[in-house]
Amino acid sequence: MKKYSHILVVAEPKKDIQVALKRALDIAALNPHSTITFLRVVYDFSSDIFQISQKIAPVSAELEESILSDMKETIEEYRIEANSEALIIPKIIKGHDIGQAIIKESNENGYDLIIKAANRHGILDSIIFTPIDWYILRNANVPVIIAKEHEWPTGGKIVVCVDFSLQQQLHLNNEMLREAQILSKITKGEIHLVNSAPIYLPSVMLEVPHYSPALYEQNVLKDHERKLHDFASRHHIPVARCHIREGMPDEIIPAICQELDAKTVFIGSAGRQGFMAALIGNTCEEIVDDIAADLVVLNKKLIKDKDKLKA
Repeated sequence: MKKYSHILVVAEPKKDIQVALKRALDIAALNPHSTITFLRVVYDFSSDIFQISQKIAPVSAELEESILSDMKETIEEYRIEANSEALIIPKIIKGHDIGQAIIKESNENGYDLIIKAANRHGILDSIIFTPIDWYILRNANVPVIIAKEHEWPTGGKIVVCVDFSLQQQLHLNNEMLREAQILSKITKGEIHLVNSAPIYLPSVMLEVPHYSPALYEQNVLKDHERKLHDFASRHHIPVARCHIREGMPDEIIPAICQELDAKTVFIGSAGRQGFMAALIGNTCEEIVDDIAADLVVLNKKLIKDKDKLKA
């Protein structure tokens, strides 16, 4: 399978468990043609003024060799644990900004998937997104998986969070579903569509005689339901796998994912408006902390780059 055949895994040197590498091996087990690059970014002191003034030696060849040796040991440990023969290439690059270095590596070497582990806050015991995470999520031109520590069984449920509030989001809905279908073919997973219907009651309407807020809410929910079912029908997804409820996305999505026991959740961002504005923002941290599933993020840059290639 061509898709997910060149995977970039971000190494986490300060963590005992390499969740991203484990997830990449899970995918490689189902897609034998996959090549995994295990990437470690080290700070480049070569032009750092503080380093020059303090006469601090840059990262030496010996230190790089030591880091590379540790990476190879980690790779072998996880390869044996997964009983995998996947091709895993350790790689060290230098950079002043880790996020920019990762994106540059991805863009220049034709990867089709980036996997990074979720960051669990040790004191709060919750998932947090660092500036590096945000930079990768907003600038990657390929799907990004934020992997969590859980098993990834064959046949696990895949949730796609769709939004019909913006015209530009419709294109992203199609792209998310396309990526979910690719993952579904690899993992034999079952795709479910999820949408929430936030009810914003216009205050001026409360002054209108015989106005019924309950009827208004019912109509909004029916409109969302109609759009969801139309989308599902076009892509041959059974109505039984369509889930919609009244409420905000940060409440509805975790609740449905928990009920479905979802293993992967697709989220897209077409900007800072509409349904997904609450997801690619602070609320996203609440969602990723409340669901025991990997988060796959597609952004508008990915869509624009694909449109340019088609043109």
